[in-house]
Amino acid sequence: MHMDVLSIGAIAIPASIAVASLMRDFSTDSVTVGMRFILPYKVPLDRHLCVLGPTRGGKSSLVKAMIKGLRRKYVVTVLDWHGEYTGVLPTLPTSAITIDLEKIPPKLLTEILGFGLGLNEPSMYMLYRMIRDGNYTNFNDLINKIDNYLVNTRTEAEMKAAILRRLEYSAMNIGKGIVGIDALMEGDAVIDLSDLTIIEEKRLVSSLILAALYMHYMKMGLIEKGVKHVLIVEEAQNLLDINGPSYSIVDHIIMELAKYGLRAVLVSNAVPKSSILKHCNIVLFKISPEILDGEVTLSRDLINKMNEISMEEAIVITNRGVTKIRPLRAIIEPSHVVIRRFNDVKNESQQDINVPVNNGFTERINNENKLSINDKLIANAKTSEDPGNNSDRASMRLVNSINDSKAVSSSDTRSSDDSIFRKQIMELEREVVNLRDKVSEIERILDADEKIIERILELDGKLKNNIHS
Repeated sequence: MHMDVLSIGAIAIPASIAVASLMRDFSTDSVTVGMRFILPYKVPLDRHLCVLGPTRGGKSSLVKAMIKGLRRKYVVTVLDWHGEYTGVLPTLPTSAITIDLEKIPPKLLTEILGFGLGLNEPSMYMLYRMIRDGNYTNFNDLINKIDNYLVNTRTEAEMKAAILRRLEYSAMNIGKGIVGIDALMEGDAVIDLSDLTIIEEKRLVSSLILAALYMHYMKMGLIEKGVKHVLIVEEAQNLLDINGPSYSIVDHIIMELAKYGLRAVLVSNAVPKSSILKHCNIVLFKISPEILDGEVTLSRDLINKMNEISMEEAIVITNRGVTKIRPLRAIIEPSHVVIRRFNDVKNESQQDINVPVNNGFTERINNENKLSINDKLIANAKTSEDPGNNSDRASMRLVNSINDSKAVSSSDTRSSDDSIFRKQIMELEREVVNLRDKVSEIERILDADEKIIERILELDGKLKNNIHS
């Protein structure tokens, strides 16, 4: 059986298109955001990208799917406000990040602190006077410097107290880690901001990371025509709308970072009033024009197009025009290292603890291994009489309290109750020892994770450099 020329041509043409499309994907900077008809639709990364839409409208699902494609070519950093991306990439709490404040000029640091803490103009000017001569490297130094600044009037004393209060609230969890900004430029990472409790903390950390990235790239001085780094900012409306329609310091930094090869993906549940929107490609999910802020208006043509799409569709706005697509939706299972604070992981001790690394090897501590270890510890605990062990003393107090309750039971049921209470005591002893064992395992893993995450970021950066070269 043979094929005629037309049949061969029918196969060859789609194959050549597929090859050409594949080559174009790796030769141009773009990202797939969905499907148009039966073909993938790509948005060029010639500008920043805004993903806009209502809460639970599909934005995060789209961005997770985009990460899968982006990390093949670029370094990807995610500022994750609510912990939605945990484990999609190597994940760090804010307490793991260190920011060297002396590398940020006092004027820029004043603007960032004023922006993040919501200071007014007089307070910002006073803050600049306090820190303009430098001589600080971290937030403890900065707070001490402000605290020791001499004031002359009651008004200045009140302003100083207000600055210190806001700064201490917001900076207590910043800058105490081991992962520097230069590491974020070399390896993929999710920075989990969900452990920060107030919006000022998250806003300050996000803007400080932006400022530190900006200073690092600016000192390198390499103007890039292409893209090498993608920064994803969740809940971006909290950074873009702080000063209303004016051009803020964050807007300036994001715009300046573009020339160094960084593209921002700004994910927002509201249409920003910021002028930065004019310099972005946009993926717009279906949103009701009635809920827009009074200062934000859409063209009649765009409103008509939004009315035509379903909840499963979106509109893409680029220099090429307006296009209707079916956006990507992905549920990516966590597959990377997640570093959390000790207090966070204690509550998850009932689950298996996985420490995957990028080369595919996984260290797993499963329940069977835990039980075998715990059985040995229980046997040791029964023979141990170390009065210095807090956990043993706690278990003995628990046992004694139960024994006291046994003593007041009636003599008629004592023999049967004794066996019941004895079983309960044994179970409680086992739980106490199990918990102590799990806490010890978690402490050991956290110690190891600090070294593992540095190694992962290093290997990830080397891999991307090899791909680029």
